[in-house]
Amino acid sequence: MTYKEINKLMEIQYLKGRLDELYKGYVPNNSTTDNRIVDSRISKYEEKLKNIDEIAFYLYQVEKDNQRFSKEKSKKKIKDLLDEVLIYIDNDTLRDKVIAQLNTYK
Repeated sequence: MTYKEINKLMEIQYLKGRLDELYKGYVPNNSTTDNRIVDSRISKYEEKLKNIDEIAFYLYQVEKDNQRFSKEKSKKKIKDLLDEVLIYIDNDTLRDKVIAQLNTYK
């Protein structure tokens, strides 16, 4: 590998890391000023990644989509399990906690 190739790979890793950190604090459809600033930073880093290596950018997008799909799949499994267990719970306090948790998945 040449120095130029190593530099390109390190820059791709850096940009992916920055994007991951920005996505952690980003809440879509929130109209506060902070999220608009974070949204513009995300766009900036995505554009930089795309300019450095378009394939790396698209692979990053696929990775994010897979993470989102996996998270939704896990939420559905947990929701289904809690729904199933709910009929067997006799303790009112525990039942309320399970119902409260179920309401977060809707």
